[in-house]
Amino acid sequence: MSKDYLPQFYVMLEKQVGIALDDTKQYLLESRLLPLATKNGYLDVYAFIKYLTQNAVGPTHWQAFEALTTNETFFFRDKHVFEALKNTIFPELIQARKNEKTLRIWSSACSAGQEVYSLAMMLREDFAQLHDWAIQLQATDISESILKKAKSGIYNSMEAHRGLDAHYLRKYFSHLEDDTYQISPAIRQMVNFSHHNLVGSWPFYPKFDLIMLRNVLIYFKQDAKDKVLSKIRKQLNGDSSILILGAAESIHSNDLYKLVQLDKISYYKPNILTKV
Repeated sequence: MSKDYLPQFYVMLEKQVGIALDDTKQYLLESRLLPLATKNGYLDVYAFIKYLTQNAVGPTHWQAFEALTTNETFFFRDKHVFEALKNTIFPELIQARKNEKTLRIWSSACSAGQEVYSLAMMLREDFAQLHDWAIQLQATDISESILKKAKSGIYNSMEAHRGLDAHYLRKYFSHLEDDTYQISPAIRQMVNFSHHNLVGSWPFYPKFDLIMLRNVLIYFKQDAKDKVLSKIRKQLNGDSSILILGAAESIHSNDLYKLVQLDKISYYKPNILTKV
């Protein structure tokens, strides 16, 4: 089957979800879209892509887009980040918000929920002084199917044990009959999950004290990155608020942010001298 429609598909994919692919990633198209192509009655991936490029964006397109998103994650991913949160970042935010007694956190591109549930368990486990605070944990993702899994809080044995020590597993999870594990209702109820496309229109959000946007921007071109970072900046709650990116991500030549370097990680604060 001809691959002539690939450039059109790359443009469509980037416009709709921000992901920038090219011919070096054809193996990704073939592996991730083949099950969907077969399900929809196409002989191969490229016949399916031809259909997608010749028709208006609809539910089948979004199934394809979601199939091409990366949902790799695990509990307490990147231990240095969570050590910094526990020892430095959360104590500083708690001090800054002690009068209001509110703390708002956004886990963007939350995937199956391991990141935001890790944050919730940490807050419950290590910061007893927050028992009478208004804590808001917002988690969003572009994939409706992965959000459904995140809301359920159910993980197979490998997922449950990956990154999670025995103490957290015993205290905050129930072992179900099918050898899966479900996080406790008390932790699930701390989190609000909703659908959100970073390169689409943004719903109304409050200002956040901490935004986690890890391992997302690496898939975007610079223009899309800048637009997302500009919108993120408007959601940060003043000069004490914090943006954390993935370990392989950084912000270059963007005067909306200032870099803060800790011992083993770096993060960003809004540059209050720059208007947004």
